[in-house]
Amino acid sequence: MSLDTLPRTIRDAVIITRKLNIQYIWVDTLCILQDSALEWARESAKMDGIYSGATVVLAAATSKNDDEETFAR
Repeated sequence: MSLDTLPRTIRDAVIITRKLNIQYIWVDTLCILQDSALEWARESAKMDGIYSGATVVLAAATSKNDDEETFAR
């Protein structure tokens, strides 16, 4: 997946992850089918394990959509 094809919020998260020298990133919107209630229910039940094992958690809590700039550069 090319970085240029990602929405800005995800692209910013990837850039920050790289700057922190972290090898992996979990992005809910890429890892869980958003329009599948069954998959969302199954995968969201695993979130405590995913987030509790995280080194860093980034959230675009105030963005209006997935292409809005979320981090100051």
